[in-house]
Amino acid sequence: MLVVSEDGPMDTPSDRSAAVGRARAQRLLVTLLGDYWHAGHAPLPSGGLVAVLAEFDIAPANARATLSRLTQRGMLERTKEGRRTSYRLTESAAQILRRGARRIFATTDENAWDGSWTLIAFTLPLDDTNQRRLLRARLRWLTFWPLYDATWVTPHDRFDEVREQLTELGINDAVVLRSTDLDLLPSGRARLEAAWRIDDLAAGYQEFLERYRDLARRAGAGTVSPARALVQRTEMVNDWRALVGEDPDLPATFLPASFPRAEARAMFLNTSEALAESAQHRFEELVQTPDRA
Repeated sequence: MLVVSEDGPMDTPSDRSAAVGRARAQRLLVTLLGDYWHAGHAPLPSGGLVAVLAEFDIAPANARATLSRLTQRGMLERTKEGRRTSYRLTESAAQILRRGARRIFATTDENAWDGSWTLIAFTLPLDDTNQRRLLRARLRWLTFWPLYDATWVTPHDRFDEVREQLTELGINDAVVLRSTDLDLLPSGRARLEAAWRIDDLAAGYQEFLERYRDLARRAGAGTVSPARALVQRTEMVNDWRALVGEDPDLPATFLPASFPRAEARAMFLNTSEALAESAQHRFEELVQTPDRA
């Protein structure tokens, strides 16, 4: 239903709820395929993927719509053999997920910073909003943060990685610098610290610790069933991905002593490892569900 106001059409709460549900289903399926299906394996039957999403209370019709949307977005490839419909990640999607996994499951030592900085300055046509959105999203994932609109910096050596992203996106009007010498004058440092939002990051990590502390305890004790392992591990990975996606991965020198990221990372890595095998078994069991499409 669409509500029309003096300013034009507005989404109703039910519309917004449906949009959130669609986004959640797509994120879950991408996470599941990134974690439990690997490039080179056989495509997975649509009935099995519908059964996997049912574990997360996603109705079959919504699950099939999710498969269709991800195919339209270029994340999935659809194949049909007789009455059997199957899906697999596209190569580009698999590559993105592999890169993402390296950061999600990284065992970063906050005290091991070698002083490296990478800076990128770029320009894009004003009307190319999609290219601008993609570049900014990928820069954030690489821990870059904006000093100014088109000048981004990270306290890490990301020279090769950012050049790879620029090549993938077909962007050639950019300058990439790598150095251990960067002088942040007072106003420049204040600008960057404001962009980093350290207090918000700390609150996010603390909330993560509180949300998953009980799961960590049960995972360590081996009392999580395979069905719950699949659901709760996937939800935890989704939440962790969102956290690290907003985190410039600052070295300890830029952080307060009480910053809870190291504790949250250790809990995440230990818990995800403890649940990985049983979650994998449950996923493989579910994807064998016959395709009734």
